Amino acid sequence: MENSNKLNQFTSRFATTEIDALLPMADMARTFLAENDFPTTRVERFKYTRLTKLANAQFDTNNALAVADFRKHQICSDAIAIYIVNGIVHLPESTLPAGLTIDMLSSANSLPTSSIKDVFAGMNVLYAQSGVCVHVAKNTVLDSVIEIVHVCTGAYAGFTRHHVSVGEHAQAKVVLTYASDATNDCFSHVHTSIEVGKQAHVNVEKVQLESSEMFSFTDEEIWQDADSVFQINTLTLNGSLVRNDLHIQVQGEHAETHLNGMYMLNGQQHVANYSTVDHQVANCESHELYKGIMDDKSTSVFNGKVFVRKDAQKTNAYQSNANVLISEDSSVNSKPELEIYADDVKCSHGSTTGQLDDDAIFYLRARGLSEKSAKQLMLTAFMSDVLDKITIPEVKAKVFKTINKRFNWELEL
Repeated sequence: MENSNKLNQFTSRFATTEIDALLPMADMARTFLAENDFPTTRVERFKYTRLTKLANAQFDTNNALAVADFRKHQICSDAIAIYIVNGIVHLPESTLPAGLTIDMLSSANSLPTSSIKDVFAGMNVLYAQSGVCVHVAKNTVLDSVIEIVHVCTGAYAGFTRHHVSVGEHAQAKVVLTYASDATNDCFSHVHTSIEVGKQAHVNVEKVQLESSEMFSFTDEEIWQDADSVFQINTLTLNGSLVRNDLHIQVQGEHAETHLNGMYMLNGQQHVANYSTVDHQVANCESHELYKGIMDDKSTSVFNGKVFVRKDAQKTNAYQSNANVLISEDSSVNSKPELEIYADDVKCSHGSTTGQLDDDAIFYLRARGLSEKSAKQLMLTAFMSDVLDKITIPEVKAKVFKTINKRFNWELEL
């Protein structure tokens, strides 16, 4: 296929990566881009996401704007903080605890081969200019949170890539924070790969707080070894067009996987959540719960797929997506999927979309609550099982504060 001018124009803005560890994947990425075009709604993975505005946006890919107060976006005050500001990496200034190393991605000798599911993932391989490698050594239990803070300003556009490896019997909590001070259109694509060793425990809190001018694409790929536990909470609270793509490969027996998501949208926000859990071995379980609230003219997409391979007997996989529309102009496109090739499994999936119950609102108002308080109480109850999954108090406090400010609520911890 000959690429259209639209794809060529978009890719021509970016300089070829200088990260040597990405070179083994470069031919695969170039082939993918050569065989595909800039996505339209005719492409299945972008069926409900229009990218015309992104394709036509004007960016400054050479933007090295100094940002003096980027530290204000850090959520966890005592975290080991890494800042990515307009693609420029600021490593922690303090001494790292024993068993933890953090380096520039450019220093990596090799990286795991990642999946290329769309042209943006291919572009990340070819054009990523920065990122970090985080390694938690075997048997290390980190008391401190690792927070990677991504900040975009001006008219920045760029690709970033991280790799996190957590050794056997190790434990780590990671916060991926996405923020922006943009007043012009900004574009960011961040790929994060995570290797979870045998009997390791990894918890990721992903908090998206970007401005209404932000095109934010994130892509996480995880490999889980035997007896490991991995949890990620994706908390989307702002951004113009936000796309989350999560791919988990369960490669060791007795692994446990938890995916939770919350998105609260208003205005003309569009958020798309794509997830794949690939059960490749026996005796594993995965639990996926995504919930959304849409107001005004906002739209959301959920596409979650669970693969259960032939050898993955005794798999227990659960998947659910639920949504509440509080405006007649908002909309949801939800598609949970199961693809099962084993015959001794417990798997279920479901999706619901509806509005608030008028009778329930009437009942609460009859007991002294205002209409606003009644609706808030019902929506809080609806989201509570996802909010309860947040394991870091400062992250939960930030989420509640943001919800109160954006939606004029009075939510309490």
